[in-house]
Amino acid sequence: MIPRKYSLLRRNIIWAGVIFFLCAIPSDSIPDPKLNIPHLDKVVHFGMFFIMSIFLCSELRYQTRLSLRKIYLIAIGFSFIYGGLIEVLQFKYFNRGGDWWDLFADVLGGVAGCLLYPTAKKQKDKLVDYLYKKLKSRKEV
Repeated sequence: MIPRKYSLLRRNIIWAGVIFFLCAIPSDSIPDPKLNIPHLDKVVHFGMFFIMSIFLCSELRYQTRLSLRKIYLIAIGFSFIYGGLIEVLQFKYFNRGGDWWDLFADVLGGVAGCLLYPTAKKQKDKLVDYLYKKLKSRKEV
């Protein structure tokens, strides 16, 4: 069995790879979802970095003794640096246009993930506790 700290690290690396892959594919290869949502790409950027931020907060909270404030600064800083790197790569190498508003959506997603991390953790802990109790009660029967 893989120790939890490595599975958390692997989860973050895989998610960063998913973001990189989705941002690296040529824009003409992306199918049109036929949704009439203005600035849908900004919503997608927000969502990807929202999830990344929650994953980072979870890993850093579990593996370090840093305060939540420092963890949030790291997660938001990472969103800015990684999002900025992707935008530069899109502009220079991926035959896509780098966009400041995409970077803004990335950072905003990181901030929102940090703000909602405590609530997401509480809900996850409640669900895990509920499932554990349910499983334990089945074994006793």
